[in-house]
Amino acid sequence: MKKVLFFLLISFMGFSQQNFFNVPSSDMTKAKHVFFQQQLNFISAGFQSSTTFCYGLGKNYEIGINVIGVTVDYAASLQDNAGTFMVVNGQKKWDVSPAFSAALGGQIGLSSLAEGGTYAYSNGVYKLENTKLVGGLYYTSDAYFGPESRGIGTSGVLGKFGFQAGIERNLWKEKLLFQADFISGKHSLGEVVIGGAYFISKNLVLSAGYQKPTMGSKSQDAVVFEITYIP
Repeated sequence: MKKVLFFLLISFMGFSQQNFFNVPSSDMTKAKHVFFQQQLNFISAGFQSSTTFCYGLGKNYEIGINVIGVTVDYAASLQDNAGTFMVVNGQKKWDVSPAFSAALGGQIGLSSLAEGGTYAYSNGVYKLENTKLVGGLYYTSDAYFGPESRGIGTSGVLGKFGFQAGIERNLWKEKLLFQADFISGKHSLGEVVIGGAYFISKNLVLSAGYQKPTMGSKSQDAVVFEITYIP
């Protein structure tokens, strides 16, 4: 029961900004434009719907809001569900060279039961021919991920830091992309998601992937779908 509860609570973080599936891709929303993404995660006990909006401020800044963890429970078995999170997100990116950039971002907010949550990250972004690689560190409060180790340490401050990584590769005419991402830790988001994205149009993207737990985490196998509007 706990395993299912924690999964449905935070299986879609959206992680605030544009992402592969769970890990931020550190793509920035254009100035004075709005980015939108809707994601659904399905397991046998139900599914979770979460929504992301971002607004581009220019000069590689963006801000936005997330509605995280709107849960549909097939079996009415999640009586301890901690509620939906409403959070504010933000991100800043620095272009170091044509091939490399760095980003800082995160989100902070409250659940419908007045529990606070914080997520912060730093990413390095490498752009090669037809391939994009992202990797970095993240920090989260226990309200989001629970008390389990994130992957760097087992307790104390270090226990709240972990690794995240993602890859995207163009497969066909910049319309069909391979995507995968990974988050370290034994919490309910310690997992890898492998899938892809297809550009239905210039601005509309459909993504799908399969999620597998890693490192003995509390995550679960799941099917992930996203519909994204990119300005």
